[in-house]
Amino acid sequence: MKTCSTKVGAELTSHPMVRDLFALARPLILNEAQTKTLTVADSYSLDVFDAISALINSFDLLELCRSFATLTPSEKYLKGLKINRHDWLEYHISTFLITFVTIGDEAVAFVNVVHHLGIDPRDCHAAAVKRNKWVKDTSIPTQLDAIENLIKPHRKNRNHLVHGGKVPSLSSLVKSGNLDQLKGFSLALQHSPEAFPQTMHAKLDAAYVKAFIQIDKALDREACQLKTTVWQLLTDLHKFYNKWLSILSSNVVSDPHTN
Repeated sequence: MKTCSTKVGAELTSHPMVRDLFALARPLILNEAQTKTLTVADSYSLDVFDAISALINSFDLLELCRSFATLTPSEKYLKGLKINRHDWLEYHISTFLITFVTIGDEAVAFVNVVHHLGIDPRDCHAAAVKRNKWVKDTSIPTQLDAIENLIKPHRKNRNHLVHGGKVPSLSSLVKSGNLDQLKGFSLALQHSPEAFPQTMHAKLDAAYVKAFIQIDKALDREACQLKTTVWQLLTDLHKFYNKWLSILSSNVVSDPHTN
């Protein structure tokens, strides 16, 4: 089924800013001798390239998580791993959740690099970037707020998962009332399949098919909305990148923030 988020990371590579970066970075990366004599402008472009690559890779991971979550392997394969379908779902949806929230941090780091703010990565959080004097009166704070508004509903679940090991409720994540109830049935069938009639197996299979459709739509919707906001951030940052690159490529000593 073709959905909005199909190859989201690949879609981001079609953004004009990303195309410009790839065109500049590719020869620098391929030519090892050239990387030893990088200009200031080359180093800047490579730093920005690394930052945008992290965002693209995260969106690719979102797509992989969505695919794995909704394309569960055979019961025989799962049995070999000593897990059930619900364990498989929880693992990949949890990875989706962690990556989804991480994109917010990567977007903030990207702004820091493009604007050449010089904020230490350990202190590079949204508030510090948005209140920076070179950023606060631009459209960038609005774009970062838009990204955070999408991420905020999941941040608490992500923190509970990462810092407390608490697996989030799949029902609440995908707005499904019975998804968590399937966990107990899956566990019971995993360890005592012979104790349940074949009709019960068939009902559970049908319930998971329905759940997979709900999960696929929910994760696709989340990824698409986030991609749209990140795309707009790239659009707004493109002009700042071009401004910095132009000045760094010249021999004129100047501060791009004031030009």
